[in-house]
Amino acid sequence: MANDILDPAALLRQLPDLLPQSSKVLTSPHDAISVLVHAAFTALGFRLVATDDMSPARPHPNNVLPDDWNTKGLVDRTFRYRHEQSSLEFLVKVIKLGQRTLINAIAVESNKSASLDISTNDFTSPSFYPHDLARPDAPPLVHGFISSNRITDFICQVKLKIIQKLIPGLRKEGYTEESSDSSTNVGPSVPRSVPAPVHPRPATPPIDFPYGPGSHIPPRNPLEIGRRDLEPFGGNPFAPPPLFPPHGGDGMFVGPEHPIFGPRGNRSNDVRGPWGGDGYLPPMGAPPGARFDPIVPSPGPLNRFPPRFGRGTSRGRSGEPDNDEFMPPGVGDMFM
Repeated sequence: MANDILDPAALLRQLPDLLPQSSKVLTSPHDAISVLVHAAFTALGFRLVATDDMSPARPHPNNVLPDDWNTKGLVDRTFRYRHEQSSLEFLVKVIKLGQRTLINAIAVESNKSASLDISTNDFTSPSFYPHDLARPDAPPLVHGFISSNRITDFICQVKLKIIQKLIPGLRKEGYTEESSDSSTNVGPSVPRSVPAPVHPRPATPPIDFPYGPGSHIPPRNPLEIGRRDLEPFGGNPFAPPPLFPPHGGDGMFVGPEHPIFGPRGNRSNDVRGPWGGDGYLPPMGAPPGARFDPIVPSPGPLNRFPPRFGRGTSRGRSGEPDNDEFMPPGVGDMFM
């Protein structure tokens, strides 16, 4: 198996030879990242044809950068390449954006683009620069990129986000494409935690609302709903028998035979609830402490409320309806 041509040690050995003979100085982390990108493209067989946007394409022997390669732009370094496995021209820009570095690339004739955004200080050591590679006592260049592992992480992202987008399926001995699962994430990873819900959802509904499966109200024909509102007294004795079970008391007038007043169905407790009717109200239908009359049409055997006395009622007679619209007794007596 051939050696990895993008191995950090191989790239760092090649990098000084790509700088111009007149100056082997890397003035900033931005220049170091730019030359490292150029070294990776060179190792993959890309041919440098220009270092700006406007110059005509011309060969650069051994891909050596010209003397003014890092002076043509204040915040960007430009490289234009060609490759023997493609008829397109590739434009690569390494742009400084504050503390970040943005690498943009495009296949000019096809408008196929790619980009990579990194934190500059995650892959370089700012205090290492400027660095003169021509000095005999110069420290190893790997320290300018923090470590060889950080170079590996950076090159993996360049392959995945830039090279494989421009030329997918590139064939080169010693080169293998990256997969998104095996690539290393740029920058430190931050663990994500899922906050617990403030109010957990209960396993069962807190209120046993009866209008559902097992309700005391039997099913009805949906086409019949509202029809008998046109019959004020709830039924026509001369009409043919209905196909569905009749529901007495569903006319315009609500009487004792209306379904809301009768316990029906297969409920285990076939008696009126504490509020009359079917024993249920919508949630918060009666606020705590409210003056509230039970919902009953008239006194009867199913009325579990004892007779109330006072406020105009006599013993032995139900106190309903309770005329709450009148003022309470003694309201005008200042001595009460």
